[in-house]
Amino acid sequence: MMSISELFRTALHSLRINPVRSMLAILGVVFGVGAVVVLISMGAGVKTQISDQIRDMGTDLVIVKSGKEVPPEDRGVNAQAPNSVIGSNLTADDAKVVANDTKFVIGATGTIEQPGQVDSPKVMNVKIVGADQNFKKVRDLAYSQHAKGWTFEKNERGDCVIGQAVRTTVFKNVKDTDVIGQTIKIQNKEFKVKAVAAPKEKSLFADPNRQVFIGIEDAREVFSAKDSNKVLEVYAKVKNASRVKEAKTHIRQELNKGRDSSRTFYVATQDDLVASYNKIFGILTALVLGVALVALAESAIGVSNIMYIAVKERTREIGVRLAQGASFRAILTQFLFESVTLCLVGAAIGVPLGVFISFLINKYTVLPAQTPLWAVLVAFLAAMIVGVVAGVYPAWKATQSDIAEVLRAE
Repeated sequence: MMSISELFRTALHSLRINPVRSMLAILGVVFGVGAVVVLISMGAGVKTQISDQIRDMGTDLVIVKSGKEVPPEDRGVNAQAPNSVIGSNLTADDAKVVANDTKFVIGATGTIEQPGQVDSPKVMNVKIVGADQNFKKVRDLAYSQHAKGWTFEKNERGDCVIGQAVRTTVFKNVKDTDVIGQTIKIQNKEFKVKAVAAPKEKSLFADPNRQVFIGIEDAREVFSAKDSNKVLEVYAKVKNASRVKEAKTHIRQELNKGRDSSRTFYVATQDDLVASYNKIFGILTALVLGVALVALAESAIGVSNIMYIAVKERTREIGVRLAQGASFRAILTQFLFESVTLCLVGAAIGVPLGVFISFLINKYTVLPAQTPLWAVLVAFLAAMIVGVVAGVYPAWKATQSDIAEVLRAE
């Protein structure tokens, strides 16, 4: 039985005998392994980006939402949330109940956050955030510029704060110093720009810079809930982030006191919101792995074909080894090792290539991509498995050779 070093030396020698054919087989593995690394990197990048963006809102936030409570893993997939403000089960009174929970809560704000459109002076789809006077304290709203003496806490009618993307798109030709005081229209209602929000990092699925912040009363008017005290969400900032789960339970208990059972709601933390995307991430991961397996299967077919041809061409060598007393196991091991070596060489090239492509995707496109260490390990393991699977039949075929027959082969 050959040693590992001898098997490795023999495998490299076999690859050098027909370098063009070996290189073509290696290229298949390179692209297959590279595809695995890139796809896993993109999946990991999307997951990390969404998780980070949710947690950037603050690990000390508890969120009360209208609708029937569902398991955290199903939120965002099939949560029964209202489609309009008027259908919400939450009111400004609920925000006050949460704010009065001084045992756990620093402050609470009732909000209405829905898609809308700015139609003056340029049409743009945005997210309208209607909030009360406590919003800035709870959600840490920061400005890059604002009108002198003006604060969002006053919650004055007709005032608004625009995000950076709104500023650069709607007021593209307006100087920075002239943006404050400009007018925009939302649902035919005019709003005066009093501040520009500080820039935030956008994700693949959402751009927090495409937001317009208005007072809660204005939001109710815009979304057809005038003369009501409805809100869609209540955000609470807790005193101690390490006790956020206790705060969640206590807030639920406080809101349930004397509450009509038909007015459903659920309470979530940032970790719950991250968990709500796990089902989506699971589907995404399965899709990514499916595509990667197809790429690797194509690589395996190519490698298997090359190894089968190699066995056919080296029948005399096999016969000589068998005549010298080599066991069938030794022949099987030799060809399996050659197949695995060929795939590992391809992986050694494909992994850095995949990491580099992921870097370019992350840097020059809107798609996030980051390569975790486990992706590299999975790529090498996959290459090794491909080598074994692709080499099994050719290696077995080599052991079935008849000594007399192969020694007569030209």
